Amino acid sequence: MTVREVAESLGIHYKSARNVLKRLERRGLLKKEKAVGRVAVFCAEDGSVVESLLSKKRNRKVKGWERLTAARVLLRREGCVSTYALRRELGADSEEARYAAVQLVEEGEAVAVVVGRTAVWCRDRAAAEALVERLRETVHRLAAANSMRYATPSKVLRAVQGDREAYALFSRFIQLSRTDARFHAAALAFINGVLRLLYGEPMRRMRRKTVYAVSQPRPLEIDIRDRVDKSVISVSVPSDLAAALSGADVNEAALQALEQLLQRYKT
Repeated sequence: MTVREVAESLGIHYKSARNVLKRLERRGLLKKEKAVGRVAVFCAEDGSVVESLLSKKRNRKVKGWERLTAARVLLRREGCVSTYALRRELGADSEEARYAAVQLVEEGEAVAVVVGRTAVWCRDRAAAEALVERLRETVHRLAAANSMRYATPSKVLRAVQGDREAYALFSRFIQLSRTDARFHAAALAFINGVLRLLYGEPMRRMRRKTVYAVSQPRPLEIDIRDRVDKSVISVSVPSDLAAALSGADVNEAALQALEQLLQRYKT
């Protein structure tokens, strides 16, 4: 097989296919043979083993695209979703769901807003602003309907449990049940974030509760992110290692080192 054949078979970039073949070659499963011109052919004594490994790679790639497509459809339909909702819809874990959402942000198809400690992904800025305004209006309505002079996250959540419209809205973004006596920390933090956006800084902080004075809602101020923050990691290497790496694919060498390091912690 050639690099291009593997790339087309797996549906991945040429460079990624080359890295896969080099990794299999280092494991002794492939042997690189020179072919006509500059095209290299990789051969295997046991083709079934290599095909099995490439199939796993292909399946991971396909599943990743399927999750991304499902996340895109859900976002367009719902307007805004949380990572929790993505997990339920995609049948994925937190990291897989978040990765799909981040990919959409990077491609300009979504924006992110954080409420409390919950990341909410929306199809655009208008949808994000509309959602946060609706959350604020719902909490303020509940506070007025229940004659609250002072509001705490747990008191608001108990009011949400008894209100059909509010329950339908908030259960889209946080783990919530009508019978909960104690609430998840993420749910309390979410409501706390809405209260802060609604009434400003709390008037009092106690060990297990934060108290807000119910007043006229403040103007909406919220940070909406349309790009993903990235960090660059740099390391210093000894001069002899730097000389040895001269002319080599440094990124590939770094990936190999990380793989070897993580291998120790697999068990």
